[in-house]
Amino acid sequence: MKKFVVAASAVVASLAVIGSAAAALPSNQVLSYEGGGSHVWNNDGGDSPLDANAKSLRLHVGDPAAGEYVAVYSQRSLHIDKDAESVKNLSFDFKASTHVGAGAPRISVEFQNGEVAFLSAFYSNHSIGDGWARADFTRFVTDSSIFVSGVEYEADGTRSAWKVYTDAHPDQIVTRAYLVADESGNYRIDRLSLGAGVMYTNGNKVATLCPTEATC
Repeated sequence: MKKFVVAASAVVASLAVIGSAAAALPSNQVLSYEGGGSHVWNNDGGDSPLDANAKSLRLHVGDPAAGEYVAVYSQRSLHIDKDAESVKNLSFDFKASTHVGAGAPRISVEFQNGEVAFLSAFYSNHSIGDGWARADFTRFVTDSSIFVSGVEYEADGTRSAWKVYTDAHPDQIVTRAYLVADESGNYRIDRLSLGAGVMYTNGNKVATLCPTEATC
């Protein structure tokens, strides 16, 4: 799996969002992309049944052997810098008939000590209807796993996979998180939350505030 590296300066801004309604974002929360694959928000491939708009994020990756991939992030998600145990809302919806491999789509989470957590949809695949599924690594307490340095951490019925990991590593600090598609195929993603306080449902510049785990 490719380790995504982005050089970016930290930008701190307050969210111009009230309640859980969708709203325009400050510049450090706008989604950006890296890699040779394609990306577009549109309604051609359907939409998650859990939101009210018609758009979802289409990603396409051609030849990973040639270095092609797509990484999705915001400046804020690249500067989380929080205790891992306090990070919420690492999750996304995905269309089950598009590519869902062992390694992608996934959220990659980098820690201050250099380790990386892989949060792959394949290991947290919960149907939500209409051919869509959800991967929620900080909320699901059953049938959900994450991998860190080759070790699997599984939800245990009362704790999410993320909670199982952070309980075992109470001093761990998250530096950044981003979505990765680096296996060949088409992807459909919606209701994406990268642990930085918002959930993207309708485009790169509009999102919903996630003040609690249950909100998103």
